[in-house]
Amino acid sequence: MKGRLACVARDRGFTLVEMLMVLTVAVVLLTLGAPAFIDTVRNNRLVTTMNALSGTLVSARAEAVAQRMIVTVCGSSDGLECDGEWAQGWISFLDEDGDETVDDDETVLRRADAVPGAISVALLGGDATVGYNSQGFVETGAATTFRVCDDRGDAHGRALLVSASGRVSVATDTDATPDGIVDDAAGNNIDCP
Repeated sequence: MKGRLACVARDRGFTLVEMLMVLTVAVVLLTLGAPAFIDTVRNNRLVTTMNALSGTLVSARAEAVAQRMIVTVCGSSDGLECDGEWAQGWISFLDEDGDETVDDDETVLRRADAVPGAISVALLGGDATVGYNSQGFVETGAATTFRVCDDRGDAHGRALLVSASGRVSVATDTDATPDGIVDDAAGNNIDCP
């Protein structure tokens, strides 16, 4: 009987020192990793907004060619009419009379809801809308830029370029002296508010 009692295993677990070491390492890792994770989330929000806007523009151009009719894209806070509030959402619609206004007999093709967080979206230049004609060209005949920013400033801002031919592309920094800030259709740095 004495031999059997000697073989009983003791309970195993962590000591207080081991637990404190694990918690210390976890706190250090979280402290170092959290800011990078937050930046990644914010960058993903900007990219998501860019992709949604780009998708609407590309779709509007294709629809203009397919329908042989003007298709207009504009900022819209209510999803029904143009008000230039791009950060509140946007719509594309068959603009039968070319007046850049959604009339009762015109069809809204696509709606996008407000962008997440503190992201601002703006169509630069004097135009409030982008219209595509039946050949897929921009109605104004001029290139334009959409600026997408958050509160981190110009260096984190992004832009979409819409060429006069209607092609949509992501802006890059094309300055003679690269400064990390993307350029608009005219080759100037975007200016985030």
